[in-house]
Amino acid sequence: MKKTVQSSKILLLHPMRYALCAVFLLLFTCAVFAGEPPTIITSDTLEHDRETSIYTAKGSVKVVQGGTTIEALEMKYDEKTSNVFPEGDVRYDDQKISVKAERAEYNLDTRTGTFYKAEIFSKRDNFHISGTEVEKRGENEYFFKEASMTSCDAASPEWCFRGNEVDIIIGDRIKARDATFNIQGFPVLYTPYFWAPALTERKTGFLTPAVGYSKAKNFYYRQPFFWAISEDKDATLILDWYTKRGFGEGIEYRYVDLGNVGGTHWLYHIHDKTLGRNFYELRSQHERRQRDGLSLYTNLNLLSGKNFYREYGRHRYDRIKRFLESTGEVSLPTDNSRIYLMSQYLVDLKDGSRTGDVLQRLPEFGYVINPYRIGPAVFSLTSSAANFWRERGVYGQRLDIYPKLSHSFGDEVVLSQNLGLRETAYSLHRNEDAGYKDSVQRKTIDYNITAASRILKEYPSFTHAIEPALGYTLVPGINKDKTNLPLFDSTEFYSRQSTVTLSLVNRIFDKKGEFVTVSLSESYNFLIEDRPFSPLTIGASIGRPIQLRGDVSYNRYSHQIETINSEVNINMSRVTILLGERFNRVADTLGYDFGVNYAYSKNLSTEARLWYDAKGGGARDASLKVRYQKQCWGVTMVLNRKPPDEINQKPADYSVLITFDLLGLGSNSFLQ
Repeated sequence: MKKTVQSSKILLLHPMRYALCAVFLLLFTCAVFAGEPPTIITSDTLEHDRETSIYTAKGSVKVVQGGTTIEALEMKYDEKTSNVFPEGDVRYDDQKISVKAERAEYNLDTRTGTFYKAEIFSKRDNFHISGTEVEKRGENEYFFKEASMTSCDAASPEWCFRGNEVDIIIGDRIKARDATFNIQGFPVLYTPYFWAPALTERKTGFLTPAVGYSKAKNFYYRQPFFWAISEDKDATLILDWYTKRGFGEGIEYRYVDLGNVGGTHWLYHIHDKTLGRNFYELRSQHERRQRDGLSLYTNLNLLSGKNFYREYGRHRYDRIKRFLESTGEVSLPTDNSRIYLMSQYLVDLKDGSRTGDVLQRLPEFGYVINPYRIGPAVFSLTSSAANFWRERGVYGQRLDIYPKLSHSFGDEVVLSQNLGLRETAYSLHRNEDAGYKDSVQRKTIDYNITAASRILKEYPSFTHAIEPALGYTLVPGINKDKTNLPLFDSTEFYSRQSTVTLSLVNRIFDKKGEFVTVSLSESYNFLIEDRPFSPLTIGASIGRPIQLRGDVSYNRYSHQIETINSEVNINMSRVTILLGERFNRVADTLGYDFGVNYAYSKNLSTEARLWYDAKGGGARDASLKVRYQKQCWGVTMVLNRKPPDEINQKPADYSVLITFDLLGLGSNSFLQ
């Protein structure tokens, strides 16, 4: 039978209670309520020295204070100082860490003390720290004269840091002197001073470096440094070293706050000593979105030369970019409308091309009225005034106003109607040689009506839905001289038509949801005499057991397929296969995308990707990624092949990049 004694510290035990303990040799409980939270001590036996005010507890001793627990085989408690002296299989546990030690000295009031021959374990980040003497200097701070640090669970860790005068703040940082990095107990790196973020997601410090080799640039080393400026701001500084090309420096600055404001800014420079020139890259994105106030979005992208991505692009989508786009927009929403001012600037990255020939939108002012109901109809409006400019070729200004009324009704068959009035005016410059007038005005109406329905048929294991739709669109004739316009954007595609469109969508559902969709559509334009039918378009998607998405267009007059876009993902137990095709007969392009991901085991996986140009380019970008991930560390190796640069007469380039990840010391997200 256990009993509890309470006082401002530990109450002096009544002689009768001593007698009970002596007679029955039962478990004894002693509770302390020294303010908040209370302290409770339990043990098998308890002795008290009145002269020294020291309690000696033996056998399954346990101290509980709030979320902190101390256990030992034997423990002494000094009532005057609130010090406890646990010995033998000492275990300390709180919400963040656990400690194992041979003995300790700990103060229950200050929650500080010293642990001897101790091992500390961080619950959040799986970090192990061991030392012969550990001082707990504060709630989260620990100091070791000598310590070993690792995130490996094994008794003999695969890697660890060892150092002197190790100062650790849980959730903050680790610093030490005369530190070595050890692999399987063997030191491989030494530093007189070591500092790193530890046991935290955001903390200033060095990130994991990356090393590699390129045929064109030789040995490569990248060292990132992460700077946690504040809770809503941080930055990553990059130092690149190419033994053949020189040094590159970069900085990425990021910020975000609760006012829907965020941004990322990146600046990079490298002096290429082989080519004898400087390369610069600037990417700047800022966004401020508000429902009731002024919103701003900017996306600025600048390069010092068209071949920057070809030389230093880290991703395939950068190396195959045709245009580099910069945009900016300011918008102000009202109750049911929006006013905006935007600009767009494009840089043509293709060799031999001239950006001066590219049409720029500088700027465009627009006013949009969101759909709202007026009686049985819904009204909406889009309008814009845009300035299109370029150094060479036709340019000009355009005003476009397009109000629209919509109305829908029906149950089994839903009829939807749209009536629009569109007026577009142009003022053109440098237009004489191209045969365009100085000013053109187009006025017309358009009308569309669509009848759509859904037919359901339920089966024991699935449901089949058929959704037929028949639509008609009328745009009355526009004078021929008012359709002779330069192509600024899709607005110029607006032309006269009297078109009937038939579409059919098939959907199959089961208990998990929709998993098969097949659609067909084709149009007939009564105003076109020679070839009134549009290409037949077929689209399909399958979600299970394989993932398939694709569309095909077929020209009934040429009896040929005009376009194919498809992607297939096949998931087997350890293998994922990706197959993609892109075909366009008019543009004379045909390319295939291949990808294979193989999980050899829970630790080892590989991924291979290849883009193949079947129209003479052959194998283009190819990559092989091998990742080995253990419990406390990982390594990723990426092999890349860049295609030859025929214009600049450069052969294909081969490179290898290796990155490391040590659990608990932060990961290099910039290198992913």
